[in-house]
Amino acid sequence: MSILIMCLGLVNLVLAIIVLIKLFQNEGALKGILGLICGLYTFIWGWMNATKLGIKNIMLAWTAILILYFILSFAFGATMIPRGLPATP
Repeated sequence: MSILIMCLGLVNLVLAIIVLIKLFQNEGALKGILGLICGLYTFIWGWMNATKLGIKNIMLAWTAILILYFILSFAFGATMIPRGLPATP
């Protein structure tokens, strides 16, 4: 399952880069650098301009991948927590 989570993370990164490129093209270098530093800004900006730029499908995919990534990371990350104290010899 960790391979699936890593693949989702990679797809998440690729979609973020696509939106970041659109951010640089439409808003300039200053806001593009802000989007590079803060991915949340890129995500919100992408949704605010999704219809105008025609990237609604990209934003829907990015949102779905992000939600699935968090759910799977939480579900399978919780299985790594030890259950109770180890047995003493």
